[in-house]
Amino acid sequence: MLPPSAEPGVGISVSHDGGTIAAAVGPGRRVGVDVQLPPELLSDALVRRCLRGRAPQVSALPEPDRSTEFARVWTVQEACVKAEGTGLAGSPWTIDVEPGRDRGRWGPYRWVSLRRSPIPLSCAFTDLER
Repeated sequence: MLPPSAEPGVGISVSHDGGTIAAAVGPGRRVGVDVQLPPELLSDALVRRCLRGRAPQVSALPEPDRSTEFARVWTVQEACVKAEGTGLAGSPWTIDVEPGRDRGRWGPYRWVSLRRSPIPLSCAFTDLER
């Protein structure tokens, strides 16, 4: 997580995993971005911890769809807590994200999952501050 922007009123977020990097800049917004390579080994316990009541939907998928969908949901969860400014301390695994969705809301944050991207990538942001 980066420190607040030197430019007042500009939200900035950066994420990386492996050789992939994502950045989000939002003038007049709080933003969070996350990119996540699907895990090679995905335990049922991790799926249950991070997806809670949605875990059965993802667990029923065949590999590699299971790992990819898990990573897509996780990027939404992590992008939201990054936009909030709490990171992992914000308990991203408690954010309810329906598998297969490409957009939604969590509190004051809207999120978008770029499902056409071969690597799971999501961004969360607030409405423009006025």
